[in-house]
Amino acid sequence: MANIKFEYLYRDEGNYKTYGEVIFSNPNQLSVEYITQRIESNLIEGSWFEPNKWNIPRFSFHQHNPFGINDLLWYEFDCLSQCHETSNSNSIDDFLERIISTAE
Repeated sequence: MANIKFEYLYRDEGNYKTYGEVIFSNPNQLSVEYITQRIESNLIEGSWFEPNKWNIPRFSFHQHNPFGINDLLWYEFDCLSQCHETSNSNSIDDFLERIISTAE
């Protein structure tokens, strides 16, 4: 059974990028196209998300918000793919439910 790899990144003001990923189980074998559509329809301005609301791990340099209160620390959705790596998070169904409920 294929899992789902969610890849994301953070761009600093110099356009330097830090990449991350989360591997979700996919017990109902949802298609990448369906999942991508659900994610994209819940992004901020079509590209960004707040990692805390989506329960996506922040990068270590953001753990204590050293950039101050005005830095929103939005992360950018990069891509989604099927993989056979071991899941390190909840199911993709739980993730989609979470992002849809935080948008309401």
